[in-house]
Amino acid sequence: MSYDVVVIGAGPAGSTAAYELAKRGAKVLLVDSRKRVGYPVQCAEFVPIQLSYRFPEFFPKEVWVQKVEEMVHFTPWGEVVSMPSEGFMLNRERFDALIAELAVKEGAELKLKTKFLGFEDGKAVFMDLKTKKTFKVSADYFIGADGARSEVAKKTGEHTRSFLITAQVSVPLKEKLKDLLIFFRDYIPGGYGWIFPKGEIANVGVGIDLDYKVNVWESLNRFLKEVVDWVDTGKILGRTGGFIPGEGIKKPLRGNVLLVGDAGGFCHPITGGGIANAVLTGEMAGRNLGEGKPEEFEEEALDTFEVSINRAAEKRKNYMKRWDDLKRIIPKTWIAFEEYYRD
Repeated sequence: MSYDVVVIGAGPAGSTAAYELAKRGAKVLLVDSRKRVGYPVQCAEFVPIQLSYRFPEFFPKEVWVQKVEEMVHFTPWGEVVSMPSEGFMLNRERFDALIAELAVKEGAELKLKTKFLGFEDGKAVFMDLKTKKTFKVSADYFIGADGARSEVAKKTGEHTRSFLITAQVSVPLKEKLKDLLIFFRDYIPGGYGWIFPKGEIANVGVGIDLDYKVNVWESLNRFLKEVVDWVDTGKILGRTGGFIPGEGIKKPLRGNVLLVGDAGGFCHPITGGGIANAVLTGEMAGRNLGEGKPEEFEEEALDTFEVSINRAAEKRKNYMKRWDDLKRIIPKTWIAFEEYYRD
């Protein structure tokens, strides 16, 4: 089995890379360990509206549930701070699946239930999870798009070791919301709680720095008791959780291996925002690699994201490893406050 490019991971980053490569005539294999693309959903499902301007083909009405206008923050000291945050709440499963479908329509080959094991003699080694048999695939280039705990990153050098862990439930809203709600609390250390509306329901969750060794589901249960004015916590419609990279960008070009999305640390290590960055880095990798300029992928990706993401990672390390003076820490580490940009 031989390809121009093998993309490992069929989330937004990997599928976008495969789509861009296939459009340029590359022979592409897109693999994922899951049995279907986009499931399970492990995020809060918000994307900024600017992404739809860049990739209108990714945003037919079927993939987004509602528009939102602002992000409203509730602090422990009683201050409420709003900031513009126009965007979409997605049907994330459908969003991911659509991008993969577009890649396949352009000629990419999609192989599911296929687990990446490592590299051997310049080839990628996989296991077919249906048959439990291993096989090797050769390619000129490999793209690691396998998420926050990327095996591709681990097999090729530096990788993320510090994470936030999240827990989230879907519950009915008592009244419709048009804004994203963010809550900072002492029992959600190194992170925050959220209510993100999706029509009649909402994603309600918490994200906690793993270094605090706090049970994330216990924290979520406490948070649910606090937000009963907004949501019906007696009707849990779904549960999920996941990991957010907390260290900043890792080297994205490693010989003939490129890292995109969470696999390369292209996720904001404080807010957890990662879908847009995944799509953008996937596009950069696919376009530059498809044009025979892999080194320009690294240059473009770092020019675009390095300052903002690594600055946030440094703030996390310097301010958020203690959670005992929230009135000082939160304004220095959250994008809605002027202090974030001064320090």
